[in-house]
Amino acid sequence: MLPNTQAPAAKTRAAALAALLFLIIVAYLSVSLVAPPPAVPDNAPPNEFSSGRASKQLREIARQPHPTGSAENERVRLYLLAELRSLGLEPEVQTAEVVPRQRGVAGIPSAAGRVTNVMARLPGTANSRALMLVAHYDSVPTGPGATDDGAGVVTLLETLRALKTGAPLRNDLILLFTDGEELGLIGARAFAGQHPWMKDVGLALNFEGRGAGGPSLMFETSEGNRLLIRELAGAAPHVVANSLMYAVYKRLPNDTDMTVFKEAGAAGLNFAYTDRITSYHTQLDNVEELDERSLQHHGSYALSLARRFGQLDLRETKGGGADAVYFNLLGALFVNYSEAWAVPLAAATTVLFACLLILGLKRRALSVGGMAVGFLSFFVASVVAWAVVRGAWLVARGLLAGGYESLPSRTPYDLLPFEVGLLLLAFAVAAAAYAFMFRGTGASNLLAGALLWWLLLLLLTTALLPLGSYVFAWPLLSALPGMAVLVRRGEARAAAASPLTLLFVTLCAVPGVLLFAPLLYLLFMMLGMELAGFFMLLAVLLSGLVVPHLRVLTVERRWLLPAALALAGVCFLFAGVSNSGFDAHRRKINSIFYVLDADAGRARWVSMDARADEWTSQFIREGASRESVAHIFPWSRQHGWQSEAPAAALPAPGIEVLEDRADGGVRFVRLRLSSTRRAPSMLFFTEPETDVRRAFVNGKLVLESNNRTPTASGDATPPNAPPTVPPGLRVSYAAPPPEGIELLLEIRDTSPLRLVLEDISYELPEVPGQTFSPRPSHMMPAPSFRSSDTTIVRRKFELDARAESTLAGF
Repeated sequence: MLPNTQAPAAKTRAAALAALLFLIIVAYLSVSLVAPPPAVPDNAPPNEFSSGRASKQLREIARQPHPTGSAENERVRLYLLAELRSLGLEPEVQTAEVVPRQRGVAGIPSAAGRVTNVMARLPGTANSRALMLVAHYDSVPTGPGATDDGAGVVTLLETLRALKTGAPLRNDLILLFTDGEELGLIGARAFAGQHPWMKDVGLALNFEGRGAGGPSLMFETSEGNRLLIRELAGAAPHVVANSLMYAVYKRLPNDTDMTVFKEAGAAGLNFAYTDRITSYHTQLDNVEELDERSLQHHGSYALSLARRFGQLDLRETKGGGADAVYFNLLGALFVNYSEAWAVPLAAATTVLFACLLILGLKRRALSVGGMAVGFLSFFVASVVAWAVVRGAWLVARGLLAGGYESLPSRTPYDLLPFEVGLLLLAFAVAAAAYAFMFRGTGASNLLAGALLWWLLLLLLTTALLPLGSYVFAWPLLSALPGMAVLVRRGEARAAAASPLTLLFVTLCAVPGVLLFAPLLYLLFMMLGMELAGFFMLLAVLLSGLVVPHLRVLTVERRWLLPAALALAGVCFLFAGVSNSGFDAHRRKINSIFYVLDADAGRARWVSMDARADEWTSQFIREGASRESVAHIFPWSRQHGWQSEAPAAALPAPGIEVLEDRADGGVRFVRLRLSSTRRAPSMLFFTEPETDVRRAFVNGKLVLESNNRTPTASGDATPPNAPPTVPPGLRVSYAAPPPEGIELLLEIRDTSPLRLVLEDISYELPEVPGQTFSPRPSHMMPAPSFRSSDTTIVRRKFELDARAESTLAGF
């Protein structure tokens, strides 16, 4: 009888398959552990934070949208004042005007306005510096703001209630409820720049929401955070955070109220939950859609950290300038250490890797050519995987039901089938690369080539992004023993790898899976699907840790594993597309707003949607044209469907000339701008032919152009540089007072003045002679302050060289 030479290979393939299934289970468990804590009912002990109690308050706050300047905003403010008084505090109200300088060639208007902050102070027994808890109580006009940021508001209220049941804190506790955050952090700027309490703040904890569930992430902190992170790890019971998020976030153009307080010199920790981002700034941001566990997670941070930091000396919160590296393992384990260890860790890993390479070359288990093939194979797999994943997502997105392009982050409601489908396609490409392209290269060379990419990324992040270097350091360091076993055995052919060898390599890959699987989950949760191709590069990188397994499984029937993975991926994508319809919990988004030219007595319906649907078609009639909306929003390069509409009897905004004089080649024009119909927002801008040198709103400098366009950094572009948008003044003003605001323009005396004033209200008008059906329950307004369910009344003011004013239509 001939010996059964295939038996060992069969056992090895079975071991490789079992090992990959084990790693999939590890990945699933690591992701499932990144979850908020259970909700706590309203009958919990009084010294505990209860999401059940907080939810009752949230229902009062998030009844309706309550943007700055609205009647609902005032109702919420009065509710907050009453709640704070009921808890024994004497709340204060800060009403202030903020007029930031206009910056940036992108043309976004300066976000100015009048806001009303609510604050209260709980005195400590021996205050060092104050601990401040922050949330904003305004919402966008298109959503009731249960998550953004009603959950943060009730977190502060319930935390205060629980604190009042125990011993007093050493430090003063400030509770700040800001107004106007959604408009551009106006309330935070008012407090930081104008209120005397700001100088007392040693540490700020800000609570935000950008979704409807998921764990509350500590996604941002301040420089020199080593001591803060150490205390966070010791005090909070369910920390979910990693320093890579912070390192990336501070390089992005994103802002919350925390941005302002950090600029003012305070240390801080910023918290938000971001799952189901499709509810962000929409009608689905309501109490019914909110996962109460996420609110409980907010509360677990707020109460535990208030008790911890409330007793510490907050005069030294920046740890001597040292930052921390931190991340979760298996959910509950929160690892943190000084950033100073990043370089030694990278150096030690590099030395160990180099020793293994030298040993492998000496034992002829490795070769320069073989490692080069492994290095190249990984590069090819990564590039092809990115292209395949990006293409598959574009195809799937094109097949989705119309209306998804307007959802936040252009992300489907049900992300899971798309995430899994694209992940399987990425792994299919990696398996195919090792199966078809480099069959003659052994497992040790392929693994060494793949790990060289890990080493390269470790060195790059250590140099450029040290707070994120742990992502590559620990998986690579833990993978080296597995590579050492392959090198020691001198296994040049993947088929010769024993089951025990594969088992050991599998165990060495576990730390990489424990770090990368939750990271991919959080990235998808925070950023949606538009960066799926980039995310899948991380997945391909992870496949480099199991190169021996892929090689074993593709030695025979090399097409089987890639084909099975690709087929499964396509099936998941098909399931996601098939389930992409709309209902009351997954609503279609559409846009319609009304623009009245008060000068010409003409009006238009405008929609920013790609096409009219069964509801917006009653406004956007057949024969409508798709035109630029730059005459309405001068910074916009978008086009919208525009259809003639009857002119409603709405009063025009007021423009009154208070002063017009010339001096030294400069013309000074002082105007009073007002909303006759008491709209909650005004937008005013000059047209390109107006050469504005300086502009002041209520005496505050808003623009100083020097005949040049200022950049985001405060520098300026040369006069002959092509601007990306027309130059000039652009200001959005929230909650204008009944008497209006004063605008002083300094323009070149030979320049005409062309000023457009628009007032904006957050509802559609009653139009004479027309009745419209209400929006169906499976639809909702697109998230926008100006271009969804709004009424805009505009007029143009012109002043020529003879100081004669006229009004002209568009």
